[in-house]
Amino acid sequence: MIAALFLGPIVAVQLTEFLRRKEDRQKRRVHIFRTLMATRLSCLAVQHVESLNLVELEFHTSEPQDKKVVDCWKMYLSHMNNAAGYVPAEGWDQRRHELLIDLLYEMGLAIDYSFDKSSIKSGAYAPQGYANTEFQNGEIRRLWLEILRGNRGLPMVP
Repeated sequence: MIAALFLGPIVAVQLTEFLRRKEDRQKRRVHIFRTLMATRLSCLAVQHVESLNLVELEFHTSEPQDKKVVDCWKMYLSHMNNAAGYVPAEGWDQRRHELLIDLLYEMGLAIDYSFDKSSIKSGAYAPQGYANTEFQNGEIRRLWLEILRGNRGLPMVP
């Protein structure tokens, strides 16, 4: 009886702390998943890269579903690191997208979000203006580099 009087509050505090840590972990995992879902069409977005770099940290457990997530993350990371000189080969981007879909699908299962691969693939919106701006910015950088390297002259208009 006396032991229960002393152990009861200790057990309650330990249980509360355990549940808080579990909830915090779930929130971090959901945040990573949501960020990757939101940026799945913008693999160069800073938030996308940051979230990718947190996957191994937050999903590295002995649970079988987390192992699948980390395995998919490793495949995606390996592919991303094989962008030969940042000029990807034919089909590279399509494969990148497939690997990201696999990663997001497995992450969804690990955090109890049910998305099928079709929804992940086609459920995102990115205005064409974003793509146009990104392309134009790349073109501007490329042309400036050509000028700075002396491969192109700076046109002068009278």
